[in-house]
Amino acid sequence: MSDYINEYEFRNQPKKITYFNADPLNLTKELNFFHNKNKFRKELTRLQYLFRDYTGFSLIASGIRDSFLKEEYTEKYLLVIFTDNEIIHKANDMIEKNLDIEFQPGCYYLEANSEYLLLLSKDMKGLVAGVDKMEEIFTQTFKHYFEQNNMNEFIKIRPFKLFDCVNEL
Repeated sequence: MSDYINEYEFRNQPKKITYFNADPLNLTKELNFFHNKNKFRKELTRLQYLFRDYTGFSLIASGIRDSFLKEEYTEKYLLVIFTDNEIIHKANDMIEKNLDIEFQPGCYYLEANSEYLLLLSKDMKGLVAGVDKMEEIFTQTFKHYFEQNNMNEFIKIRPFKLFDCVNEL
């Protein structure tokens, strides 16, 4: 039996999702939700509560320091990075790898690897849809972990890249 979910089941299948056979993202207490705009900070509260409900501890959600993110990226994107306090220093690199993505209104991009889970969008509609998808991923991941009943293992998210839009354009 796999120690992480091989493929997530979504209420609405994304336009594109690609899974990778690489080291998973291990969910630990050291991870936090970092965001670049206070206007959507409240969207992260439900993810914090989700963690609290499954693990008994709530993760922090805080703004990304200006020194970690170029101003042009802050102006261009709404973003959430789920990572630790060291990896967040690489925020510019995470964004720069994805500058070629064409975002229409309501679209978002999610990427998970062994270091972080990144959500990128250009508008609130896309960001909220991306947080919804993150909630589905975290919920399935927690349920899978507790069903396996192997508390000596980390809770893991398989690496993937996902692109989707709230509605067809």
